[in-house]
Amino acid sequence: MGLSFHIRRCLACLMALAGAWLLPATSWSLEHVTVVAKSGDRPKKLSGEVVVQARDGILLKTADGGLHTLLDQQIVSRETDSKPLVMLNREQLTEQVLEQLPPGFRVHASKNYIVCYNTTRTYAQWTSSLLERLQRAFIAYWEKQGCDVKAPEQPLVVLVFADQASYARYSRDELGAALGNVIGYYSPNTNTTVMYDLTGMQAVRRAGGGRGSLHDITELLSRPQAEPLVATIVHEATHQISFNCGLQARMVSNPLWLSEGLAAYFETPDLTSSRSWSGIGNVNYARFDRFVANYEAGRVAPLVRMLGDDDLFRQPETAVDSYAQAWAWNYFLIKWKPKEYAAYLKMLSEKPLLVDDDPKTRVAEFRKFFGGDLKALEDEFYRRMSRVN
Repeated sequence: MGLSFHIRRCLACLMALAGAWLLPATSWSLEHVTVVAKSGDRPKKLSGEVVVQARDGILLKTADGGLHTLLDQQIVSRETDSKPLVMLNREQLTEQVLEQLPPGFRVHASKNYIVCYNTTRTYAQWTSSLLERLQRAFIAYWEKQGCDVKAPEQPLVVLVFADQASYARYSRDELGAALGNVIGYYSPNTNTTVMYDLTGMQAVRRAGGGRGSLHDITELLSRPQAEPLVATIVHEATHQISFNCGLQARMVSNPLWLSEGLAAYFETPDLTSSRSWSGIGNVNYARFDRFVANYEAGRVAPLVRMLGDDDLFRQPETAVDSYAQAWAWNYFLIKWKPKEYAAYLKMLSEKPLLVDDDPKTRVAEFRKFFGGDLKALEDEFYRRMSRVN
């Protein structure tokens, strides 16, 4: 649940930029901004393109792909020049990321990823291989569905820490109180996926052994408790790909049932396979079984509430059940309403940045693409899901 927590916190901050309006493209220029995020922090210099100007702040896109919400009271100085924003190339991006990490990090570069790690190269290669397969399959799948997707404009950055302790030190400011429950997350602000070497977990390490070797990875994947761990890696990486290939847009009002259910649709692990991942469109039995149990117990939220109430995904007592329901609805819509689903995604990706939607708007937009009779749609949903096996 790494992304869902983090993106909610980001959006809560972003929506504080009241009265946001988009700058016309002709006014884009390079802004050099000095900011102090909070009292006692050292001043930080950022250069980038203002993509949203608000009455009380800006949203700044930097050359590394980051999106920074800067309130007026955080801005110490601001200068403008006429140069356009030029995105960092692979070498520049790698150098910048390494400069921001603790000493000891190295880089494993693959076609579409920059994996920065301080665990073993073997584990970094395994992670990279899994993510490369996922990205190829993800983009090919949505191309086949008629969506306008493309390879990300920059290599995607993934940070792999050697152990949970070093990961926690790095991630504490971003995740806050949720840190103890999150083994990996995608940050929409930095556009980075962050995780740690799962073979270093005491529950799956061999006695007296090291971590990150091929033996450790094989042993990890042989254990039932590894399934949700691999699923989390794929889930967060799916968010990163989706927000960088054009399927979804960062910092718009994406309903959480859609974003989290979409990621859950792709997360299905398969520990019997050497790939550790079963591919696209298979039943996610961890989510499916929980959904069925909740349905039989009468704990499934009505469709209208799921569409408009992101708090279902925020509250610890309802989040896991809501993820299962979101998977089920995304599975149903992708499988049996693919054209409508693709059109709905396109509409969401074109929404204005930093403008939140109320529940009535969410429901009205859903009806526009999937039909006005939500009761009939729910009946079809439960009928079809009852036949899934």
